[in-house]
Amino acid sequence: MVVITKFLESIVDFLEKNVKRIFSYPGEQILPLYNEIENSSIKNVMVRDERGAGFMADGYARITNHVGVCLVTAGPGATNLTTPIATSYKDSSAVIAITGRCSRDKIGKNYFQEIDMSFLNFYKGYFVKEPNLKYFEEAFSLSFQNKKPVHLNIPKDVYEEFTIGEEINLNEMNNNNKDNDIVDKTFNWKTLINENEKFKKTLILIGQGIYGTLSYKEMEKISKFLKNVDIPIATTFPARGVINEKEENCVGLIGRRGVIKPLLEADSIINISSSLSFNTYPESIRKKLLSKTENIHLTPKNIKEIKEFFETLDLGEPWETEKWKRISPQGDYSTKINEIIENIPENSIIITDAGKHTVFTCLLKTCVVPRNIIASHSFGTMGFSVPVSIGVKFGTIDFGIDREVVSISGDGGFLMNVEELQVISEHNLKILMIVMKNNSLAEFCKIKNPDLNRLADAFDIDNCYIESVEEIPQTIREYVKKDKPMLVVVETRDEKLPRPNI
Repeated sequence: MVVITKFLESIVDFLEKNVKRIFSYPGEQILPLYNEIENSSIKNVMVRDERGAGFMADGYARITNHVGVCLVTAGPGATNLTTPIATSYKDSSAVIAITGRCSRDKIGKNYFQEIDMSFLNFYKGYFVKEPNLKYFEEAFSLSFQNKKPVHLNIPKDVYEEFTIGEEINLNEMNNNNKDNDIVDKTFNWKTLINENEKFKKTLILIGQGIYGTLSYKEMEKISKFLKNVDIPIATTFPARGVINEKEENCVGLIGRRGVIKPLLEADSIINISSSLSFNTYPESIRKKLLSKTENIHLTPKNIKEIKEFFETLDLGEPWETEKWKRISPQGDYSTKINEIIENIPENSIIITDAGKHTVFTCLLKTCVVPRNIIASHSFGTMGFSVPVSIGVKFGTIDFGIDREVVSISGDGGFLMNVEELQVISEHNLKILMIVMKNNSLAEFCKIKNPDLNRLADAFDIDNCYIESVEEIPQTIREYVKKDKPMLVVVETRDEKLPRPNI
């Protein structure tokens, strides 16, 4: 059906059909759109800094495997999005960043907050120069299909113009995708199987791209197909939990913080939907590993396609190799991290910041479900955990994902986006926030901290201070019984990290 409406109304109508929630901060150049969204069926979460909007959209996208949307104004609003959008680009997260702009006749004329905002086009960006929903349709489809951030920059005067278009929604765009093959057409699967007969040891390596456009509940089902595969299966950091790491055929995490031996022992490595970063293939052995790697890019749209793919998989005989094993805690820091992990539900979604706690969490946690750990694994962004955990929590609410959400930060990273505690308090989001307080930024320098518990009091958030590891189990048990957020400040002595594999 052809419809003629104001562009502003068309945008909001499109958003209502395709998203449940938006993370935003108001400003002059987006005020018409902001107000229209406020009066729509879309849940609009007002953040306290534009960075928070970007990070929350990122967290929302990662847990739902849908798109996360953030809306901010021109100039400083857009510049504040730079770090979260760069993070979502490096970590392959489907974020739509909508920014404002002054009227088209004032662009390039030193108008208030006027600046070229193409710096946000890390993957792709659109300057919306006319009232055409194709900008939105293409941006959403591109972001959704490829799990990358896409930027939409909209001049203020375009909102009042009229547009002619046809109703469309994201699910239809996905279902009508012209390429219905889940396997990249450039890849000859049968040839690989025939050639692979000469190899004795084949290893399957899985990256997070295997999630395609599946829902989270479908992502959880992948493990039951993978556990029936005869040959060893390894995963990258962001794909951990795609197969329960307790399964016999799961090698677990490989690479810089995982195991190396399976990569070296394998005659052939079948890489399924991993970007093969330097964390996965460390530089010292990278060339050797790449020479025996075959790449498959899967784009599944439903769990049936995943099931059929692995049921036809036959790549040789089973073989035994070393498996990833969680470390044993040694010092005060790792012991307390381990006690936290042991006492939260094992299927909790843990969001880490950047710092020692991230490495210890990675090395101490056995992942049993997809997104068991969410981290800024490719960009190492401080200030990541708290706002991303907010996005994750809203995602679990909107999509019916029954998981506890746990944020683990260092004292440095926690303070970087501390203003977003207001969002947690205002919406009474049940998030367990752990701050590992060692008064230092890794090995870089010592820092002086405010009283973090009094800070939580200011936001009306329950909190406690822990010095002894023995206090952790009871604290977490009491938190789980309640339906409200809590901040736990854990005093800890510093500890050196285990050496990575290089």
